[in-house]
Amino acid sequence: MRKCPYCGKENQDEAVHCWECGTELLEKPAPAGKLPESATPEPEFAPAKPEFMTPTPREMEMDLVNLIRCRTFGEADLLVTRLETAGVPAFIPDQFLLQNIGFNLNTYGNVRIQVPPKDYEAAKELLSA
Repeated sequence: MRKCPYCGKENQDEAVHCWECGTELLEKPAPAGKLPESATPEPEFAPAKPEFMTPTPREMEMDLVNLIRCRTFGEADLLVTRLETAGVPAFIPDQFLLQNIGFNLNTYGNVRIQVPPKDYEAAKELLSA
């Protein structure tokens, strides 16, 4: 079984992508307990760098604007919690749909976080830090 470097889920040895988060599994891992001489251990979890969405001037007039797209619902939920703890209201528009369908659905890159336009810059700065 191959362990995903992003989410830690077990995958079949012949898998090319993680069945949970869609991360590409590039090469087969070394046998258990043995690392190649040139290899250095990497962290078990390497979060992706956030890619912010840039709203248009027309979108900035709406009640909510898209701030960021996340790889998974869990990642989006953590970022919303971080924003709300800092006093920035945040919202996952498809939250209940994703919960009803289940966490096994691969929503790679399709989980949006929205914030009020007046809080967009503060939210972006907070998550960039």
